[in-house]
Amino acid sequence: MANIVLLFFGIGALVTGYLNKNSQVAQARERWLKLGFYFLILILVFFSIYTDYVRLLAICIGIVGFYEIVKAHLYSERPLLFLCPVVVFYVALIAAFINFGHRASTEKVCFIYFMVVIFDGFSQLCGQLFGKRKLIPSVSPNKTVEGLIGALVIATGTSLFLFPSIDLSITQTLKTTLFICFSALLGDLLASWYKRSCQIKDYGTLIPGHGGILDRFDSFIFSGAMYGLIYL
Repeated sequence: MANIVLLFFGIGALVTGYLNKNSQVAQARERWLKLGFYFLILILVFFSIYTDYVRLLAICIGIVGFYEIVKAHLYSERPLLFLCPVVVFYVALIAAFINFGHRASTEKVCFIYFMVVIFDGFSQLCGQLFGKRKLIPSVSPNKTVEGLIGALVIATGTSLFLFPSIDLSITQTLKTTLFICFSALLGDLLASWYKRSCQIKDYGTLIPGHGGILDRFDSFIFSGAMYGLIYL
């Protein structure tokens, strides 16, 4: 898996360099910064998974995410009744996510996070290279149909190299991968919808180039929680 991670980040670096050829200096710097911090986040999460600190990581993500949700609401003009069901849904989701981190094997957690990373990363890269048709512009204006298709193809193709390590058949692996990808997409769209509702661009500035914790981990939270609820 480490070799695949390095390969994909190499591809990401090549695509970033290609996109930066005709970009302004500030935009090019922002892309490189985002890629660099993405790699650091990936190392941190995999370290937490393999050292059995994934539950602590899930709790920390949940607490910071809760703060970001409340802070976003304070910037909006929405009534308190709008926040209440969002908080209830989020707390239930985080509880399921923490339970997933507790009950799932190290290999399964690692596989799910890796699929989320591939799906998120290549959705963006394929969208930037080939994207023409917007997926749901009113919720997430940067997502494209081409980006979605490209990410699904790459994620499912990659999963075929990993199924022996997670004790699943090829069919089960493909079904699980598609489930993770669409769960990750739904989690991302829900987080984007809440941001648009609160009229903010990012949940925070904690991670340079990535925004807040929810900007970076919304897909992992939702896909991990859904996998835990359905498969565990």
